[in-house]
Amino acid sequence: DMKSFILLIVMLVGFTSSSGWCIADLRPEKVHTADAKKNNFYIQDGLIVGGDQAMDEVVVKDIRRAPNSGFERIVIDLEGNRKGEATPITRPPFYQVAVTPDEKRVVVTLFGRPKLAFDPKKIIAGFKKSSVVEFIELLPRVEEDRWTFVMELKPGYPIEVFELTQPARIIMDVRTTQKKI
Repeated sequence: DMKSFILLIVMLVGFTSSSGWCIADLRPEKVHTADAKKNNFYIQDGLIVGGDQAMDEVVVKDIRRAPNSGFERIVIDLEGNRKGEATPITRPPFYQVAVTPDEKRVVVTLFGRPKLAFDPKKIIAGFKKSSVVEFIELLPRVEEDRWTFVMELKPGYPIEVFELTQPARIIMDVRTTQKKI
């Protein structure tokens, strides 16, 4: 079944406790698969995985944010790299988004040997205006096959993750309003 497969992948890629998770804490009901469209499935605690595991030579072009009615959208813009030339890709590479409410943290890891082609100062400045993100930390790339960045959220805001194509991008919507029950 898909959740068992995802859990196995998570363990194989070495999801470490430095991101706030311990493998023992990662129960199958806390693992979610990103959809290919917005479906208003927000979580406050868990792991969201998505993308194409066969994808590599990915370029992270930008990380941007924009306020919307009821949520703030965070977008990771991606493209491929073929022999040094930018090329469109149909899906993002495999990725993991860990949401840890105790630490108010979202840890995003992109696989596929990502190359970073953005202006970190511009991204950090753009997030200073965020109503839900306290700060974004663009970590140095220390492993060839993956890259991680961290966002610290203001408390109590759930997140939805999905991916869009043409162009390929990962979308993280952070809800800014309380849902009526």
